[in-house]
Amino acid sequence: MRKVSMLAACLVLSACGGGDGDGQTAQRNGAAGSNASGVKGKATQASLLDTLTREKNHATLVNAVNATGLEKTLSGAQPYTLFAPTEEAFRKLPAGTVNGLLAPEQKGQLTTLLIGHIVPGTVTSEDLSRAVERGKGKAQLATMGGATLSFTKDGDALVVTDGKGGQARLVGADGVASNGVIHGIDGVLMAQ
Repeated sequence: MRKVSMLAACLVLSACGGGDGDGQTAQRNGAAGSNASGVKGKATQASLLDTLTREKNHATLVNAVNATGLEKTLSGAQPYTLFAPTEEAFRKLPAGTVNGLLAPEQKGQLTTLLIGHIVPGTVTSEDLSRAVERGKGKAQLATMGGATLSFTKDGDALVVTDGKGGQARLVGADGVASNGVIHGIDGVLMAQ
């Protein structure tokens, strides 16, 4: 399972290619030899969704996932990396935003928002750090929704930037699940 996850991470990190010729995309640079040990030291039997559900700090995200039908995606066998906004991240949004997005008529917009937080394959914080180093300070990953997330470092902290220039810090990295990894972030990423 670990070898499959590492292979998936390398494929995700190398699949997108492109870039500007100076090695700035994580996909092109790869992150071979990563350690997907996570916080607990090894993968649990719980899926991404089950893991999120157990965490009080992701209740709003779980409600959003359930409102869009993405629970099958986060419970399936396919590995994903989820950049999971914390409760504090959702509180930073303008008043009424979360309730508005959870309205049934906003399902499409909410789905677009959420898939902008999901990257195919398993990518650990160590993978991201190495890719940033190899990319001379910047790495990029393509999301499930086709957006690009850029990663940089601010001291020891990994910072993710969405397509609109919004930023969030990884605040709880490498929560390993049976089908991927969860990185808590302190902001909500917006689609391009």
